[in-house]
Parts: sequence; structure tokens; C-alpha cells
Amino acid sequence: MGKRLNLILLAIILFLAAWLRLFWLGGSSLWSDEGNTWALIGRGFGQIARDAAADIHPPGYYWALKVWTSFFGATVIGMRSFSAAAGVILVWIIYALGRWLDQRKGLQATALLAAFMAALNPFQIYYSQEARMYMLLTLESAGLFLALFALRERQRATPEQDRGRDWLNWPAAGFVLWGIAGLWTHYSFPVILAAAGAAYLIDWARDGRDTPGGRPAAFMYFVILNAIVLVAYLPWLPTAMDRVLAWPKGGESIPFLEGAMLTFQTLLFGPLTSLPEPLWPWLVWAVALPLAGMAALRRERTMPGLAAWLLAPIGLMFGLGLFSDAFLKFLLVASPAWVLLSAGAGRVARPNWPWQTLLALGALAVAAVSLPSYYGNPTVRDNYAGVARYVAATGDPARDIVLLDAPGQQEVWSYYAPPVPVLPLPAQRPPDRAATEAALADALAPGARVFALFWAEDEADPERMVETWLDTHAFKGLDTWQGDMRLVIYDVPGELQCTPLDPAPIFGQRMKLAELCLPAAGETGAGVTPGEAGLVGLRWQALEPMDRRYKISLQLLDDRGLVVAQQDTEPAGGARPTVDWTPGETIADNHGLPIPPGTPPGAYRLIAAVYDAETGERLPVGEGDAAELGTMTIVNPPTSPPADLLNLAHRVDAPLGPVMFLGYDQHKLGYAHAPETPVEPGDAVTFTLYWQAPDPLPPDWPDDLTFTLELGGNSTTLPLAGGGFPTGEWTPGQLVRTVVRLPYDGGDRRARLIVGEDAVRFKALPR
Repeated sequence: MGKRLNLILLAIILFLAAWLRLFWLGGSSLWSDEGNTWALIGRGFGQIARDAAADIHPPGYYWALKVWTSFFGATVIGMRSFSAAAGVILVWIIYALGRWLDQRKGLQATALLAAFMAALNPFQIYYSQEARMYMLLTLESAGLFLALFALRERQRATPEQDRGRDWLNWPAAGFVLWGIAGLWTHYSFPVILAAAGAAYLIDWARDGRDTPGGRPAAFMYFVILNAIVLVAYLPWLPTAMDRVLAWPKGGESIPFLEGAMLTFQTLLFGPLTSLPEPLWPWLVWAVALPLAGMAALRRERTMPGLAAWLLAPIGLMFGLGLFSDAFLKFLLVASPAWVLLSAGAGRVARPNWPWQTLLALGALAVAAVSLPSYYGNPTVRDNYAGVARYVAATGDPARDIVLLDAPGQQEVWSYYAPPVPVLPLPAQRPPDRAATEAALADALAPGARVFALFWAEDEADPERMVETWLDTHAFKGLDTWQGDMRLVIYDVPGELQCTPLDPAPIFGQRMKLAELCLPAAGETGAGVTPGEAGLVGLRWQALEPMDRRYKISLQLLDDRGLVVAQQDTEPAGGARPTVDWTPGETIADNHGLPIPPGTPPGAYRLIAAVYDAETGERLPVGEGDAAELGTMTIVNPPTSPPADLLNLAHRVDAPLGPVMFLGYDQHKLGYAHAPETPVEPGDAVTFTLYWQAPDPLPPDWPDDLTFTLELGGNSTTLPLAGGGFPTGEWTPGQLVRTVVRLPYDGGDRRARLIVGEDAVRFKALPR
């Protein structure tokens, strides 16, 4: 009965692991490294090896994936399914490893618990859904230790039990095959081989020479197995040594305590950025579990091996100073050991079942607080897919360009391949300023739009040559982070028509706004489409030398005085700080005021303010603190951008009445740049709500739907788009954005949004 129950529970756990790894497998975009994977597997096996030789990875993963995709297709799902399969097999191997921690007959509780914790582990789930080699590397590490433990058990067998067995047995063959595969997968695998060697030495010395497992012949047998692994890697060894020695460090050393916290945060949650608050109880849990497991399993022969397996990758991180986002994934190979030791903590006291139940509930809690923010979040990886859809829908192939600043972007962009031409700049490393600026000047014609995808700028363009040139010569509009990639849209103006302002607004008796410049074809009242930028040129003159750096805030206000669009920069995109101004000199300061997607159509007030970059204090102008520049008209877009381009602080994606409520932002009034600023009673709170109409619109679609927003004892009821754009005018699938302000009276800190009979509660305001 015990064996059958083990198999039933294991099958359920493996099904859960498979479901969590296959769910939403193609939901997030390929990012740059996955684009490189896609490009490589499209080449021949020999070319893959030659191209990998120029990179920092061996070719083994790409060879295996090429074979896999010949059956399952070189699509997002086809490529990632290889890692998903490796992740499910890893859960089974963790169960097999756990059986050494639970030798009694009957229910293998520790092994099942370890498999359950692995099935739910966000770190393992994340990399089981990525077309890179790290989940395969982790599987190979686990397979190596499974073979190692089985080999030691075999070597300890009595001569009578061992009689008649072949010299080459399955544990030995497994150790060799997993070792060879790991070396051909990643250059960090020698650390795992070293950990396995240390574990073997400890166990071998523990046996003593009077036992079969402790005899010199047993040790020599292990040495021969490692020699076979090394010989199989010799063809690639010179390339590996050359690449590792030439590899730029790229990481950063941090204090031990900070590094330890980051290590266990990663082992618990992986690279996910939406973490529970406060975080410290979870970190205590992540550290205490393996320590308790080591104490509970101290008499188990496999415990030193698990400890070495856990500590070796962590030691690599500290030894080489690899604590940066790019290298934290190296901790993945330690994840199975962390899971096994954590599951062993369930045996810290007897009876075991209450502790094991607590650990299982803890694993469920970790998954519950982290995985919902992972599934469905388009920016959990760099969102090239969403940007490509937006470029395809709004870009003009005859006029516009896509600018890529890092070599690794070209492959992933080729996968999605919108029809707009691509300009990769800088063209070389280190960048050549003259050549880069000449290429930009030649490529950008008046009226063009530039979709700039900035990624890895510290390496690709450390002096920001491209961005500085664009800030100076074009109008900067939408600027949005899509994962670790930043999309910035620039408009290249044609001839500007500048009109002197009479009287010229004077700010703090220090500077005046002499002229307002608009594109020749329009004026401030010309129509601008949401998602694009309103082009506004300001011409400043200093009235006296200035020793302070001031920022210019260009704002668009609705009829309730609420800010619906804003851009705050130093003059000329930072290229002409006010401390460098000379009295009498005219400073050209061009702004592309980004109109957020979903902004309702209508006429909006345009104002300009100047404030101290350090203190935030505005300079007075006239009787107020801002100058009126006229109006700007927003027109209805022909098509809405993809919803995944919205940078929502809180994504909901829930139906409210007949509309989809996508999510919201909330912050203390005036603190959009610092949304975690505490809100106190008496403060005003700004909420930005994002809606999407159904596609197609239902026959009973309302003419003017309203919502109610409650905060503490205060509430307001408004049309969904604020009053000027009734729902009857919405188009199918249209995105609409609404800004609301409510005072906070000290009551319930969680706002409540109501549409018809449906309601949703917001997260608590920051304290």
C-alpha cells in the first residue's frame, strides 16, 4: 500500500509541476538572449559550434534544442517546452534524491515533500519557461548527484551483494554522462563537479579502508570516472579556457549580509520583482529551512553532499563578485539542494507530520504570493513582442525606423519582424561618436518617428551618444520600461514655427520663456493621438547667471485640473543644464510631451513650470507657479496599442460590469515619481484607472457607464472616461485611461472601485 500511495502522490506532484511549467508558456515575450537561442538553432550543427565558440557558452544546449525543435518547432512554445520538460524531470530527480533522506519503508514523506516544494518553486518555474540552458544545467547537476549517491551506495555494498556485477554500472555510467553533458552545457559546471568530488571524498574518508566503500580501489574508480568526463571534454577545453579567461567580470561585490539576503531571496522567489512586504519573514524562512534540514539530517550520509552542492554555487557568487541581475541565475543549480535540505527540516522533531505539513503550506504560500504576479505580466521578461505589435500597428515603413542599441537585440527583433526598417547603433564597440552621429543624421528625415529600444546601455553605449543626440535633435515622447528594455519614441520635427510670447513669462526673475515653437503644419490646438507625443518647442533666455539646476515640467491638465500627461526634464533633454546658461543666450528646449495610451479625446490645458531639481520648489511666474501655453487637442486613435505596453503599478485584468478593468496606479498627489511615499490623513491621493472595451461591443453596450471610487469615508462617482468621452463613443477593444483624485480621511487605506454590481479592492496606501 505504501508503494502504491507513493506512486499516486508522485504522479499528482509531477502533474502539478508540468501544469505550472506549461501554463502561460508563450505568454511573455522572447528577450534578447532567447532571440540569440532562436538564431543559433536555425544554423547547422557545425556553425552552432563555431558561433558558440565566439560566445560565452558551449554548444551542447543549442545542439540539444535544435534536435528538440525539429519535432516541436522553433517557436516560443516549441523552444521553451524543452526547458519545461527539463523542469518536470528535475522534480522527479529531486524525489529520487529525497529517498536517500527517508530510508524507512512505507510513505516516502521527505522525498514527496521535496518534490512538492520543487514543483511550486518560483525560481525553478521561471527558468523552466525560458529558452536558455539554465534549467538543463540544473537538471544535469541533479542527475550528477543522483548518480553520485547511487555510486557510493553501490561501493558500500558487501562483496556478496556486489558479486557478478559489471564494472560499468548504471550509477557510474550516469555520473559520466551527466558530467559530460554538464560541461558541454555551461562553463560554470566544473563548480558542480568540484562539489561532487568534495562530497565523495568526505563520504569515502568516513567509511575507512576496512570497508568496501573506503578502499583505495573505490577512490581510484571515482578518479577514472572523472578522467573519462574530462577526456570527453578535451575537444572543447582550449576554447573554454580562452573564453573564460577573456570573460569580462560584469558583476559586483557586495557586503556579505546583503549578498546572503539576495541569495536566499533568489532561491525562494527567483528573479520575480513583485515580492511580498515585509520581506524579512520570508527571508528568515528561506535561511532557517536549510539550516534546520542540515541539523535534522546530520546523521544521513548524503547530507554533506547536499551541503556542498548548496554552498559551491553560492561560494562562486561571492568569490567572483557576481551579485547582479545578469548572474543571479547561476544560483539555480543550488536550488535542488536548497529544496532537499529544506524538506529535511520536516524531520527536525517528532512527530514529523506537523512539521512537514507546515513546510508544504509554506511552499503553497510562497507560490500564492509570487506566481500570480508572474503569470500574465508581459514585462516579466523584456517585452519585445508587445513593442513589435505596437510598431507594426503605428509605424510607417516608408518613414520611421526602429533603433537597436545592443547587438543581442537584433536576433530577437528578427523573430517578431515588424515591417519598419531597423538601424543598429552604435555600430561598433567602443562606439565611434562621429560615425554614430553621422549615421543618425543620415537616417532620420523630418517627420520620421524613431522607436528606440535601449538595452544594456552601460555596455553598448556607455557615453549615451545615441540618446543624447536624439534628445537634442528630436522630440522625446513615450518613455516606458518593458522589463529591462526601455522603449523611447522620438519624433523628428520638420520646420518649427516660433512665436514670441508677449508678455514673456518670467520665472523667479531668473529666466524667461521667450518663444513657443510648434511644428509648421500645426499649432497647440492640433490633434495628437494617444501613445504619440505633442511636439512643443520652448525657447528660454537666462536673465542672470544661475548656480542651480532647474527642471522644466510640461503638463497637460483636464477640466478638473488633474494632470493627464507630464514630462519633467532638464532643458534640451539634459544636454543644456541651467548652470551652463549665459544671460542673453537663447536656449532651444524641445519637448515631445508623451500622451499616455488611453487618454480620452478632448481639449486640454497646456502649462509649463520650472522647479529646483534638488528641492522640487517651483519658481514663481506671475501670480502663480506655472505659465499657460494654450490648449492641446487629443484625438481618438485609429487603433489602441497592446494592453501589455501599459506600465501599470497594479495589474488586475478583471471584468467589472461590461468592461475589463486592466489595473491602476495610486500615489500621494504630486508624488507620481515616488509612489511609495506615505499617505497621511488630509493628503490627496491620485488614482489612474485603466479600462478596456470588449471586442466586439455587446448589443447592450451602455451609452455612458459610470464607476464609484471609495476611499475611507470619501467617494466619487464619475463616467468611466471622466465625462468628456462617454462609453457610447468607445470603439471595440479601446483602451481608456481615467485620472481621479480623492482626499484621504484616515479611514480604510484600501480604496474600493465599483462598476454596477461588481467591485474590486485596491492595495493599501503606503504608510
